[in-house]
Amino acid sequence: MRPTYIPVHFDKNIYRTLYDDTKERRFFESSGGRKSSMLGLVSGTAGVILHSYLSSWTLSITDSRLTMLLAAAFLTVILTIGLIWLFRYISEKGRHTWEYVPTPSPEELQGLVRSGRRWLMSHMLLLIGFFVMNVFFTLFLYIFFSNGILFVVMIILWAILFLMLWLLQPFARLSLLRWLDTQQL
Repeated sequence: MRPTYIPVHFDKNIYRTLYDDTKERRFFESSGGRKSSMLGLVSGTAGVILHSYLSSWTLSITDSRLTMLLAAAFLTVILTIGLIWLFRYISEKGRHTWEYVPTPSPEELQGLVRSGRRWLMSHMLLLIGFFVMNVFFTLFLYIFFSNGILFVVMIILWAILFLMLWLLQPFARLSLLRWLDTQQL
C-alpha cells in the first residue's frame, strides 16, 4: 500500500513539487498551488465548534485505562487506513495531470539533491515534533482516561502522524537522495 512516487524537491516560488515515480522510473512535476487562507479559517472554526461540543463530554465505556488506550489505537488504525485509501485513490485519479519531465542534468541534480535534503530535514523535524506532541496527548489520555475530547484528539493526531509518514516517506526519500547523489558522480 506504499505510494509509487517519492517527493524529491519542492520549489516554493512556483509551488511545484518534483517527484520520482518508482513505477515509471521517471521524474514528474505536480503543482500544489497556493492554499487559500479560507482553509485555515474553516478548520479553526470547526475546531472551536468541536471543542464546545466535546469539552464536557466524558466517556464511561470502561474504567480501565489500558482498554481506553487500546480502543483509541484501534480507532486510529481504522481512521488511518481509511485516510490512506482516500489519498491513494485521489492521487491515482489525478495521475493523468502529472507532467513528466526529462531527467535533470548533473548540475541541476546536485542542486535538487541539496535542497531536497534541506526539505527532508525540515519534514523530519516536523514529524519528530508531532510525535512528541502525540506522546504527551497519549499520556494525558492515560491520566484523564474518561475525557472525551482527549480521546478524539488523540485518535485524530495519531492518524495524522501516520498519514504524514505514509505521504512523506522519509526513509525512502533519504535512500533516493543518497542514490541520486551517487548517480551524479
